[in-house]
Amino acid sequence: MTRESENQSQSQAVNLTSLTTYQAGVMQASINRILQKHSDEVLKPYGITKMQWLIIGTVLDSGDAGIRLTDLAKQLDTTLSYITTAVNLLESKGILARNENEEDSRSKYISINQSFLAQCEVIEATMRKSLRRTIYSYVDHEDLYTYLKVMYQLTRVDNS
Repeated sequence: MTRESENQSQSQAVNLTSLTTYQAGVMQASINRILQKHSDEVLKPYGITKMQWLIIGTVLDSGDAGIRLTDLAKQLDTTLSYITTAVNLLESKGILARNENEEDSRSKYISINQSFLAQCEVIEATMRKSLRRTIYSYVDHEDLYTYLKVMYQLTRVDNS
């Protein structure tokens, strides 16, 4: 039996309409743990964790100007103290750099160290290849697209 046909038979066996909120929560937590473990294993040779990769990627997406620590913490929905500690570590590894904020000397912008830019592309390609070969191989392309689309939509929910 192929993974795709196995997935179809499993999804048919589960009645998603009767799924309780706690069952859905357990599944979400399980998926997060699976992705966390897999990502950390793939990233280990690069000397970074999944959360550090998320920080690096978010800084990379901010462009050449970089991003303020407070904005980075807000975007990743974590505390400023956690981000400060993580950025300090990534800076000591030569991955991130602090730049002066010309408008406000009290704050700094965080950017990717130019010497690490090429490594970012290698890490991203390695992560994609590994996820496709392992975890994502259990889900057909259309379902994976739907999953990612739903996650994107849910990130816009603001309960504050």
